[in-house]
Amino acid sequence: MTFDNPFILNALFIVIPCFIIELESYRVRIPKLKLLGLLSSGLRTRAVLSTVFFDLFLMCCITGVAGPRWGSRVVNEYRRGVDLVFAFDVSRSMLAGDSDPSRLGRAVSVAREVVVNTGDVRLAIAMAKDRGVLALPLTHDKNALLSFLDSLEIVNMTGRGTNIENLLDAAGTAFLDAFSTKHIVVLFSDGESVSGVIQNAVDRAVMSDISIIAVGVGTDEGAVVPDMKRPDGSIEPTLDSAGTPIVSRRESAALRNVAQRSGGIYIDGNTPNAGKVLTVHIRELASETMVNSFHIETTPRWTLFIIAAILFFILSKYVEKKRA
Repeated sequence: MTFDNPFILNALFIVIPCFIIELESYRVRIPKLKLLGLLSSGLRTRAVLSTVFFDLFLMCCITGVAGPRWGSRVVNEYRRGVDLVFAFDVSRSMLAGDSDPSRLGRAVSVAREVVVNTGDVRLAIAMAKDRGVLALPLTHDKNALLSFLDSLEIVNMTGRGTNIENLLDAAGTAFLDAFSTKHIVVLFSDGESVSGVIQNAVDRAVMSDISIIAVGVGTDEGAVVPDMKRPDGSIEPTLDSAGTPIVSRRESAALRNVAQRSGGIYIDGNTPNAGKVLTVHIRELASETMVNSFHIETTPRWTLFIIAAILFFILSKYVEKKRA
């Protein structure tokens, strides 16, 4: 037998003084009963039984409140609704123009469509270039989400280097609460990761029961990574150490692997209906109410002690009434 609140069992010690007080009260009444000729063996028995039943009543109440458990039972675990984190790769390669208007611009457009068209879903935003941060915690405030997406200034936010591992870890910190919901990270990226090990972050996500939907932006053919705009409006490319323009390509295979390993899906962010596909998928996840898993736990038995306490209290009053 185990107890939810074992410290409450210390209160059982109050039964001892209660029993002593009852005996002392009975001892004081004996001379009076003898004087009135009312003392009999039946009266003695009822007096003792009344005391015993009342003490058992106290003991059962205390034990019931302590939360006794024994035996085992199978408990189904249900998941309801979705908590969603948009994870944006804001590295410099996301400025490439093989998505309209850019890879990051396309990612923000898809995210906006999801925010506008999903129902009662909590959303958050994480971002990373060399280091991941949870920029906006989970919230139902769609205006705040849309305002934040509007504020993603490409030139100011992007930087050299990508660490998708750090980005996924930062997104996972949004789920550190007790809500029993599906935990989904939507990764917007071209799949290029200069630092970090993506699979390590995916494994940690799986252990935390987090699924990843990978939205790949850009093209497999790639495009030149821009560095800055020239005065005439043209783009100055980013150069490698040899002075050659750097071309960034979408790593679709890597993104598909991330999604598959975590139980999510891959979406081509360059397709015109990418936002609709993502929205429909999230709606389906949010509407599900199903047994996700189960666990074994000991069975609570406090009700048995409360019922026993009520019976003992009734018996103590019944015997006392008969004694009177």
